[in-house]
Parts: sequence; C-alpha cells; structure tokens
Amino acid sequence: MAVNNLTRNNIVLLICLLALIFFNPVPHKKLPFLQDLLMTAILYSGIFSLDFSPKATKILLPLGTITAATLWIHHFFPGNIISLIDFISTVLFLIAIVVLMIRHIARSQNVTATIILNSINGYLLLGVLGGVMLVISDVIYRFTHASGEHAIDFTSQSAPQLFDFVYFSFVIITTLGFGDITPVSYLARSFSILIAITGQMYMTILIAILVGKFLAQPKGE
Repeated sequence: MAVNNLTRNNIVLLICLLALIFFNPVPHKKLPFLQDLLMTAILYSGIFSLDFSPKATKILLPLGTITAATLWIHHFFPGNIISLIDFISTVLFLIAIVVLMIRHIARSQNVTATIILNSINGYLLLGVLGGVMLVISDVIYRFTHASGEHAIDFTSQSAPQLFDFVYFSFVIITTLGFGDITPVSYLARSFSILIAITGQMYMTILIAILVGKFLAQPKGE
C-alpha cells in the first residue's frame, strides 16, 4: 500500500474519531444510527490505516467484520447479552488496532506525516477503547444488580450514552479529574485505573520514541 493511501486512510480515521467525539452530543433523533455508522467507519478505516502484513490483515478483517455485525445486531435487537457481546468484540478489535499501531510506529525508520497521524489516532482510539470498557463495566453491573443503578455515577445523566462513557474515559486518560463523574463498581474503578496508567504510558513512551527517531534522522529528511 502506498504511503499516500496510508496517509489518506489515517485522515479518514481521524475525521471519524473526531466526529464521534465532538458531534455525538448534538441532539438528533437519528443519533444512535449515526453513532453506529461512525463506529463502523472507525472499524474499517482502522483496518486500512496501516500497511499490515498479510497475516495481520487476515486476522483484522474478519474480526472487524464480526465486530461491525455485532454492532448492527445490537442496534436492531438491543439487550444486555447482545450489548455485552458487541462491546467485548469492539474492545478486542480496538486493542488489536492500537497494539499494531504502536508496533508500526516503533518499527518505523523515520518520523513522517503518516507516523504522526498514527500516533494521534492511536491516542484517540485509546480514549474510545476506554469508553467502551467502561460501558462493559456498566452493562455487567446492571446485569448483576436489579436495582437499575449504574456502575458509574453520572450526576447529571440518568441514562448515560456511549458519548458519556467516552467523555469520562478522556477525562481519566488526560488526568483532568473534574470530579463530576465517579466510578461506583469495583470493575469500573479497575478499568479507570487501567485507562489512566495506559494513557500516561502511551504518551511518555510514544513521545520518547518519536523524538528519538526524529533526532536520529539524517538532516534534510
């Protein structure tokens, strides 16, 4: 795959991620449909965002297709079990994409526009991944507790949506700590710790890698 195609695919992925993050809160009757459409676009643009080996592509393409299928099954047939299957498959897929992105960045020889886009997309995907993990903790908590309470206390939101969990994930990953949202269940707290640690490690390690590669580049490249 040519570098130009990789750059284009990463730009598409970046636009989809930004649309999911910034345009999701806009009130709209068809918001669930648009949200699932954006998630599907993120899944497939993520597959083609890197020059994966044939072996990796053979794994990612079926996994992405299965994830997209469970996403739309959950859209038309909502339920706790289907929801859990949908979000678990999404988490597995996003983990695979982020790990392969980090591996690609670490193995790259030079710091190019595509590598910078990979780094940005990887960070945003981590935030979305954290949001989906928090949704899983909420689904499990509601499935095991008949009280109707949620695993995370959204003080101003009685029925949190995916965006609310993604918002909380980015609050954790960036260590903003507004204090307006509180994890209640043990699983949600564990995921919150994991998201915070992963986000800090991603930033420190990746910046060190990029700076090292940039300084090692021959002058004029």
